[in-house]
Amino acid sequence: MNQTQSENWGFLHPECFGDKALVFFSWDLAKTIEQQFRLHAESSLGIQLTEAQKAVDRLLKQYVQIQANPAAFEGQSITLELEQDDSDGESTPMLALKTSPELEEKILAAQAQMQSSQSVN
Repeated sequence: MNQTQSENWGFLHPECFGDKALVFFSWDLAKTIEQQFRLHAESSLGIQLTEAQKAVDRLLKQYVQIQANPAAFEGQSITLELEQDDSDGESTPMLALKTSPELEEKILAAQAQMQSSQSVN
């Protein structure tokens, strides 16, 4: 990983603490999942999902280790699942994130706060 790639990770940002860590985490989460599916594009969907889950678990652990926001991250979980749209039997499965309620609530609140502060500027 080169210098510019590593700088793009939220957990490496100097302001990654408190409520800001929740916003950085949501960015890192999307990036992590996308990266894993791209890295394992030639593998089966099951392997892609397994590898993405491992990466999400590592990311969550990283945020706990750096003490970005202990009240938000410690003891929380995100589980990746594939869900099928029942209305169309031939549709491609969609990726669903099952986030622990406490973490989900805090992430949504932090994102809403960030959006409202940006609209004021």
